[in-house]
Amino acid sequence: MTQPADLIRDADRLFLESAFDLSEKALHLVTWNNPRVGCVIVREGQVIAHGWHKKDGGPHAEVEALRQIPEGRAKGATAYVTLEPCCWEGRTPACTDLLIRSGIKKVVIGQRDPHPKVDGGGVRLLEEAGVSVVEIPSGRNASINPGQVKRLKTGLPYVRIKMAMSLDGRTALASGESQWITGPESRADVQYWRARSGAIVTGIGTVLQDDPGLDVRDERYTGAEPWRIVLDTEARMPTDAAIWRRGGPVVLVVGKDKVGVGGAQTWVQPSSDIDPYLVLKRLASEGCNEVLVEAGARVAGSFIKAGLWDQQIIYIAPKLMGSSARPLGYFEKNSMQDTIDGTIASTQMFGNDLRVIVNKG
Repeated sequence: MTQPADLIRDADRLFLESAFDLSEKALHLVTWNNPRVGCVIVREGQVIAHGWHKKDGGPHAEVEALRQIPEGRAKGATAYVTLEPCCWEGRTPACTDLLIRSGIKKVVIGQRDPHPKVDGGGVRLLEEAGVSVVEIPSGRNASINPGQVKRLKTGLPYVRIKMAMSLDGRTALASGESQWITGPESRADVQYWRARSGAIVTGIGTVLQDDPGLDVRDERYTGAEPWRIVLDTEARMPTDAAIWRRGGPVVLVVGKDKVGVGGAQTWVQPSSDIDPYLVLKRLASEGCNEVLVEAGARVAGSFIKAGLWDQQIIYIAPKLMGSSARPLGYFEKNSMQDTIDGTIASTQMFGNDLRVIVNKG
């Protein structure tokens, strides 16, 4: 049986927090299918091993930690794992079996795994084998694995919309020129959000106007190669665009009966228009947990209008661009009751720019 809250020791909470710290090391390494998980193994009050999930499809955190311990040394120890250990064999062995065979006597978890093949099954197998299980619910998993949790529950990835705007809420001049509204510090911060995303969605208008690479260039995030998804209704993607030469795979989403660039992965929509919902459903079915939308007012507005977003990351520069410049997003509201609400989660300065993170209301 899992232990009641009044029997949970402070030491258990501290060691579990250390495991969560480890899981954050995987923010830019695990972006498809798998959750980011950390594990700390403690014996007689001393940490004897630790690990975190370093690659989609690779060894889980428990395996990484147990590999560090000589045979028999884990007997009687406690494992602190941020997420309920898996109990089925997929691309890797079941972690419950490994923990039981190692002689671990107690497992402390931060959350039950919402995966339908686990969801309490890991806890049950451990307890049936005589392993004590303590559950300490933590809000940290929601911020570390928002995409995996949402994808399993709704069939959609977690969606962030990144936008840069002036003080008067403009994202580009009437001509489409937008480089650069914000300063280098803000643009450097965007690298973090790209790195932790499985896919970056943009529109063909942005490609034709700015020719972005949409890749991860910060050396701190080596190994992060998000897919670049280009919404290209009329199949106008140029073969010499910078996006082909950088980063990970490129996918073109085109309208019905359109043909993409030769050799490129192409998703054809069932109608002549592109439905952002269908794009997100396809990404989720491929295993993508988190999506970053980096696009102009039209594409960004289509996601916002459809309610297909979880978080907006807005960089506000101290400049005015005028009433003829393009807005944050193209969508109309005719009454205050119909406006789109959000909650400000955080604010932070980057150089002269203000970053505001808004969660969906």
